[in-house]
Amino acid sequence: MIADLTVEVGGRTVSVRGYGDLVVVSAPTFSAARALATAPETAVDRLTTADVTVDIRVRGRSVARAGPDHDPGPLSQALGVAPASVSPGGLLLAALSRR
Repeated sequence: MIADLTVEVGGRTVSVRGYGDLVVVSAPTFSAARALATAPETAVDRLTTADVTVDIRVRGRSVARAGPDHDPGPLSQALGVAPASVSPGGLLLAALSRR
């Protein structure tokens, strides 16, 4: 089952697509993704407590994951996006992407 949702965050359109126990959040910019990850009582927090894995993407690149099997780690703590675990490679690829 696939479910689609489009929301506006900070003036940017963010796509949320559910694939069963995986939810993919696609943001056009890092600032939109950060706004989603750091807002109080975020949907990301609610989804991870429901045993759903959330994949956060920027410009089509996976930059972070949150869910039952993902530990935040020191980089996530430093960036203030825990409980998501940040992908340094994904961050670099998204930063270099011109999409």
